[in-house]
Amino acid sequence: MNEATERVDPGRTVGRYRLLRRLGRGGFGEVFLGEDEDGTRAAVKLLHASWAADADMRRRFAAEVEQARRVSGFCVAAILDADPDADEPWIATEFIDGPTLQQAVTEDGPRTGADLQRLAVSSATALAAIHAAGVVHRDLKPDNIMLAPDGPRVIDFGIARAVESTSVTASGIVGTVGYMAPEQLEGMRIGAPVDVFSWAAVMVFAATGREAFPGPTQASRITRILSGEPDTGDLSGPLLETILACLSKNPKARPQARDLLGHLVAGSAPNGVAPTKVEEAPRPDPTLSYTRMERPEPGAGPEAAHMAPPPTPGGRRTPSPGEERTTPPPRRPPHGEGRADSGPWGASSGPRTGVPPYHFGGTRFVGIEDLAAAFQGSWGEALRVFADPEEFAALGSWVMHDLDDTRVDRALFRREVRDVNLALATFIAEAAPELPPRFRGHDASIKGLAALFHDPTPLVSGAPLANELVLIARPQVLSLMARHEGEDSGALRSLARDLARAEGEGTRFLQELAASLQGWRNTRHQVDPALILVFLLRPGAVVAPDPGSSSWVREWLRVLWTRVESGSGAERAGTAAAVYGALRTVVALSTDRHRWEGELAAHEASFASVREKDDGVSRYVLFGGSALFLLIFGVSCATTMAADSPGAGILGFLSLVLFLTLLAVGVTHEVGSQSRRQHGERRRTSIESHFHQGLRVMDQDLERARRICSRPRTGA
Repeated sequence: MNEATERVDPGRTVGRYRLLRRLGRGGFGEVFLGEDEDGTRAAVKLLHASWAADADMRRRFAAEVEQARRVSGFCVAAILDADPDADEPWIATEFIDGPTLQQAVTEDGPRTGADLQRLAVSSATALAAIHAAGVVHRDLKPDNIMLAPDGPRVIDFGIARAVESTSVTASGIVGTVGYMAPEQLEGMRIGAPVDVFSWAAVMVFAATGREAFPGPTQASRITRILSGEPDTGDLSGPLLETILACLSKNPKARPQARDLLGHLVAGSAPNGVAPTKVEEAPRPDPTLSYTRMERPEPGAGPEAAHMAPPPTPGGRRTPSPGEERTTPPPRRPPHGEGRADSGPWGASSGPRTGVPPYHFGGTRFVGIEDLAAAFQGSWGEALRVFADPEEFAALGSWVMHDLDDTRVDRALFRREVRDVNLALATFIAEAAPELPPRFRGHDASIKGLAALFHDPTPLVSGAPLANELVLIARPQVLSLMARHEGEDSGALRSLARDLARAEGEGTRFLQELAASLQGWRNTRHQVDPALILVFLLRPGAVVAPDPGSSSWVREWLRVLWTRVESGSGAERAGTAAAVYGALRTVVALSTDRHRWEGELAAHEASFASVREKDDGVSRYVLFGGSALFLLIFGVSCATTMAADSPGAGILGFLSLVLFLTLLAVGVTHEVGSQSRRQHGERRRTSIESHFHQGLRVMDQDLERARRICSRPRTGA
């Protein structure tokens, strides 16, 4: 896992598993290494306690786990057990003893050649198996691919779907920014194509060491996914063509997982795919029910001709004579009917006589203000109108030609929609600025934002709500909300400027650290704009992260936080968010330091033990041999003095030979011992030099960070 392992309370159990240590934390909960009674080890994931009270989540979780059990286990971490009815719902999966793809690429560098091809085929095989079981992963990323000794394994499938539709996460988008498909970010209906998009983004990371849609801020990464092109580095050939096909903005243009696997095995690209990033506009899904604009029936009268809107791209179908049509339910007249207020450019906002109504959500609309209010109240359904080119063109035709209303900037309908949420928010703000500011169903007034961004915990823990908050915490969104004519307009405009300024300050701080500190150069850092918004709206929430028990984490945070304390306003919020963004790096560096210090002490103890043992042998040979010689020599002398016999001379001679032999053995041992000592000293010096060099680099990095954080900021 990415985080340092932590011991847990002895004797703590989950189900039949005794928890040994914590492996990591994520958006769904905490992961522990567990051990069964028979010694079988498992990765035990405890879901967030906040979901325990959600009965619907428990039901979905149980159903999804049962479905996920049917996934063939040759390329995935098999599900061993689960209990959705526990106080804290949990799931146990096969423990994979190996690094994540994220760790492996970060530490060992990108994959190339056959290694990359094997990774692509294995992960695509896992994806095909998951989809064949009717499961959509929804959060495929490098951290969810484990590199086992026998090949890659995909983990965490079968969980995202279970929690995505619960009441707790109804406003949260499950996934990881950087690997989420455009339709996932926009909150649209999603299916298997999102996993194919994520797979391609993961392969780009594996091949280049960078995200496919990089950016200095979360907002820029989201924008690039929605409207930009991927950075595929030096990838080429059929693999590049396949990856580009999978990164199509249009989910229908992406190959299915089983077809993807076939192309990878055959070394060919999907049919019709060339290494170009120009895409065809998405075609409407005939299986979805969209809104439509009412057309006059043939023969309805002489006014029918001028009531029909002009042709639109894609050609909207006109009902044939006698075709059954859905009659909208009775309702009171909308507030715009019969009214002729003037828009900001003098255009009439009320309906004109003979203008055909527009149908949305089973209701007829003849005024743009009422339609905008309906869009705002049914955001998800309105997104489908804006996401479908044919439906969007029909809406534009109704606004521009039938209503002849110029309050909505017509450029909105004349260019391709890249960010559906921003396009919808633009339409609402321009068509009905008197409406209160709302975005994706959330109150976007200052009071509403303060309530929504009151707690940094979901952002720090990576809970699903974090992705939703990131979509809102964008300067473009706040600027659009400021166009609603309310008492918060000025404050929202100022908040948008502060957010942009804070993001820039935090990003520059992290870039300066990464450029100056040797141990930070290959690490990933992002400033979370949602966390910045929490700090801007609640300055009292700007507190340093908890360092835990590590003295080095505490020292690093103390140094970095001095930069936060020296600022105010937007600068303070931005640098505080930057420190939180660097927390994972700080923990990893501190863990490395403790590990290196421990290994250095162990090596020193080992060398000392070897020296002591070798010296003991030398002393034994020297003193033991001397004692034996003296014993024999003494006996010989005593015998010689007692009786003048030939045996006494022989005994003396033997004692002399024994002495010389022992002397030779002692000299030989001492020479060998000296040689071993010299070799051991060289090895010890080399090992200790390696560790000391690494520790010196860490000390130098900390000292450089201290200078960076203490120097006055330019332009402050």
